[in-house]
Amino acid sequence: MHFQYLGTAAAEGWPAVFCNCPLCKRAALLGGRNIRTRSQALINKDLLIDLPPDTYMHKLTHGLDLTAVRYLLVTHMHMDHFYPQELTVRGSGYSHDMVSPDLNIFCAQETKDYFYQVSKDELDAESDRHLIWNVLKPFETVQAGPYTVTPLPASHMSDRNQPFIYHITDREGKQVLYLHDSGWYEDDVWDYFAGLSKPVDMISLDSTNGAIESHRGHHMGVSEAAEVRDRLRELGAIDDHTRCFLNHFSHNGGLLYDDLTAKAAPLDLEVSCDGMEIDL
Repeated sequence: MHFQYLGTAAAEGWPAVFCNCPLCKRAALLGGRNIRTRSQALINKDLLIDLPPDTYMHKLTHGLDLTAVRYLLVTHMHMDHFYPQELTVRGSGYSHDMVSPDLNIFCAQETKDYFYQVSKDELDAESDRHLIWNVLKPFETVQAGPYTVTPLPASHMSDRNQPFIYHITDREGKQVLYLHDSGWYEDDVWDYFAGLSKPVDMISLDSTNGAIESHRGHHMGVSEAAEVRDRLRELGAIDDHTRCFLNHFSHNGGLLYDDLTAKAAPLDLEVSCDGMEIDL
């Protein structure tokens, strides 16, 4: 499995869109891995996780062929994870010579409904015809082409049927737990992790709160992410070969890239950055 982090920030990006705080100014000055766009990931060039407003920037920055994406997993409909209008230019007179004319979208019913509510005035019938919707329900495993995908309820919104974290397995049996956006999981999610047949190859842990010692909210910080990692190991869901990443960062968490790595390294956690590529 080839996994690429395209964007690694929370909703406001970093530097944030409308912010002059010292951390945003410092990130802009330092550049490089301190510049973070809204969260998005790509697996094997054909499975995309989320569709944020920065998708076009990711295409330009990382040299992507997004016409080759056949599967889109949407975690939830918050704007930094799903920008519906982007799909209105996928077809008709806007797009030509596409590798895959059809896009198979996997999401909650609420996310699908939101798409049509927001995009109805701009979406034409021809573009709509190539959007193949697959409505997900928590814990119900589906096939996305060669991928086996299980949506798990995230602890992020009041409706547990809508925000998802994902367990993804590719054709070679490589497994990823993509755990954004979420706070501490409910018991049924832990039970699912405990029931995995073998340890996964990679986990991506929510670290929006950075250095803030907040617990059992709608996001996690570094210390709580480390707690999750430790419990996953106790349950047998990960082992010493599992790569464990922190991801989804906000300036409110107070840690630039070097500060994050300094805090994460003693915990045996890796820090994601925009464009990072991982081969599993």
